[in-house]
Amino acid sequence: MAPNLKLYTILSYLLIPIALFFGFLDIIFLFSSLANPSALILVFILACLVIYTFASFRFLKGGIEKELPQPLKLKDWIKVNAYVSFFLCSLFFINSISVLVSTNAVLMKFIDEFLEQQPTLPKEITHQLILSLLRGVSIFLLFTSIIGLIHIRTSLRLVKQYERSEEHTSELQSHSFISYA
Repeated sequence: MAPNLKLYTILSYLLIPIALFFGFLDIIFLFSSLANPSALILVFILACLVIYTFASFRFLKGGIEKELPQPLKLKDWIKVNAYVSFFLCSLFFINSISVLVSTNAVLMKFIDEFLEQQPTLPKEITHQLILSLLRGVSIFLLFTSIIGLIHIRTSLRLVKQYERSEEHTSELQSHSFISYA
C-alpha cells in the first residue's frame, strides 16, 4: 500500500468516531430544528459530513482495497458531500484558530457578554469553566478540521484517479477481442 494510502486509511478510521459523534448531534439538532426551521441548514451541513465520511470509507474498502469498480452514484455522493464538508471543516479551522490565538482577556469579555444574556444559568458555571470548555472544544474542532481537510483533499484526488483508471480499463476491454463478461 502506498504511503499516502496508509495515511488516508488512518484518517478514514479516525473520522468514523467523529462522524458518529456528529451524527448523534445531528439527530439532536434535527429535533430542535422542528421548533426553529432555520436550524435545518446546520442539520444539512452536519449530515453532509457524516454521509461523506461513510461514503468515502465505503470507497476505500471496496474501490481501493478490494479494487472493485464503484458505482458512479457513490463517487457523486463523495464529491457533493466533500465540498460541503470542506466548507464545514474550513469553518472549524478558522474558528478554532481564532479562539486559540485570542488572549484570555478577549475571551473573558465574550464570556461576560454571554453570561449577561443567560441569567438563569446555575452559579456553578463560572468564567473559568466556560473558558476551559471553549478552549477544549476549539482543540477538538482544530483536530477534526485538520483531519477532515486532508482527508477530503485526498478523497477527491483518489476519486478522480480511480475514475480515470476505470475509464482506461473499460476502453481497453471494448477494444479487445476477449469478452470479460
